[in-house]
Amino acid sequence: MGVQNLLTQYQDTPRLFQLVDRLSFAQPEKIFLKNLRGSSAEFVVAAAFQHPVCEKLNHLIVLNDAEEAAYFHNTLENVTEALDIFYFPDSFKTRKNYRLLNSSHVMLRTETLTRIAGAETAGGANKKIIGD
Repeated sequence: MGVQNLLTQYQDTPRLFQLVDRLSFAQPEKIFLKNLRGSSAEFVVAAAFQHPVCEKLNHLIVLNDAEEAAYFHNTLENVTEALDIFYFPDSFKTRKNYRLLNSSHVMLRTETLTRIAGAETAGGANKKIIGD
């Protein structure tokens, strides 16, 4: 079974329709997904991103730590083949020393913020942001 076939199966589940319905509310919603194993979280999010109701919305996904966020971002990019998914890591090399900046993370954060600001001025194209 290919990735796209598996993604299609996720898109056709009643639970996804409930999730999409909650995401499409006019007021911002905080949604917590639990008991998802392996890459199932990425497939659920990818299916929601590609649903016609949600594809024009901006999404922010917050994960427990930088490693989990990086893996999630990489898997989501591979599943969706999308170019508008951004990783928003912290700017520092360690949490104990806030004087040492991680220059590659600063660049990723700058790119994310620039694309969001550009989307707002250009008519609001949807963006997905994954952070830790």
